[in-house]
Amino acid sequence: MVINDLLQDPELGLRPLAWAERLDRRLSGVFVTDLPDPTPYLTGGELVLTGLMWRRGPYDSDPFVSGLAGRGVTALAAGEAVVPVPDDLVEACERHELPLVAVPRHTPLSALMQIVLRRLDLERNGAAPPLGTHRGLLGRLPEDVRRTFRHQVLGQIAEYDRRSHSDLLGTLQVFLECSGSWTVCARRLHMHVNTLRYRINRIEELTGRDLSSLEDRVDLLLALRS
Repeated sequence: MVINDLLQDPELGLRPLAWAERLDRRLSGVFVTDLPDPTPYLTGGELVLTGLMWRRGPYDSDPFVSGLAGRGVTALAAGEAVVPVPDDLVEACERHELPLVAVPRHTPLSALMQIVLRRLDLERNGAAPPLGTHRGLLGRLPEDVRRTFRHQVLGQIAEYDRRSHSDLLGTLQVFLECSGSWTVCARRLHMHVNTLRYRINRIEELTGRDLSSLEDRVDLLLALRS
């Protein structure tokens, strides 16, 4: 897949800010980071997603972008959940010839990451994964059906994240990846278990789902991967 594929999705609302003519370059993966120097973890060809928490001032943009360009990443996507993409980051991307897109508030980086991973998975495995997996089942559903299902199940969380500049979707994703283990999930998110419990309670209120229920967990997992 290429970045332009993502720009064609009006629900995502991505906007090109620098080197738009290179948004037809292929992606090999996706990497989410707020490290000031993520280069040790990059191999080239990635779409790098960032919430800009590494940026303390204009002087931070050039070293960050220079490192990404040096590692051969395909593009940078900057989230605007907290602040708009700063001009100094756009200028640094222009200077180092790195494509840059803005990710609006209503599109959590965790959701964008899941979309990219799903599309890369489908591309690498042909038309769709085997039917014996949930990915295979989802892969055979039309895109608009998957989008509607995701919105019905997770729409309230996405709206809450947009208004509150939070990342409940990211918390939910990690919680399910940890099979509902409070201690493992809290450790991975670097937060106190009580903070995690508050977030999960908020997710349950917004979705009307019970995360102690296997059936509800399945609904939420499928929605995250739709």
